[in-house]
Amino acid sequence: MPQKKVAELAQVCQIWISKLISDERYVSLSTWTNDGNRKRTPVWIALLGDGQVGFTTGKKTWKVKRILRNSSVELQSCNSRGVLNNDSQGCVGVARVVDGDEKEYMLIKKAIRKKYGIQDMLVSFFGQFSKKHGEGCAIIISL
Repeated sequence: MPQKKVAELAQVCQIWISKLISDERYVSLSTWTNDGNRKRTPVWIALLGDGQVGFTTGKKTWKVKRILRNSSVELQSCNSRGVLNNDSQGCVGVARVVDGDEKEYMLIKKAIRKKYGIQDMLVSFFGQFSKKHGEGCAIIISL
């Protein structure tokens, strides 16, 4: 198969996988500690296009600290408590942190708001009273 066709097929697969992941209500995000242990946490996620998904979080969270050390992540569908769905398959990606003052942050924020609606509004409202997780940032994951 010509290399151009392989690249096109890979891009189609990326878009398909990102669409499947973004359709989930909750996704388990796996990051890794310094000693190689997996840490999972459930997140809301939204499709950004071009094989990318994203979510918002606080800058002081452990998942952000781990992503800054190791950008490799894994996503898998789960319930609200982070319990993996029995029939789900994980997919790997590369994550990067986007600060709250960057243009991409607002794109992710809008995508999350569109998908989660009133739930996101309530979380954002009550979240402004807590500085526990620091300023807002976003994570963009290329699958």
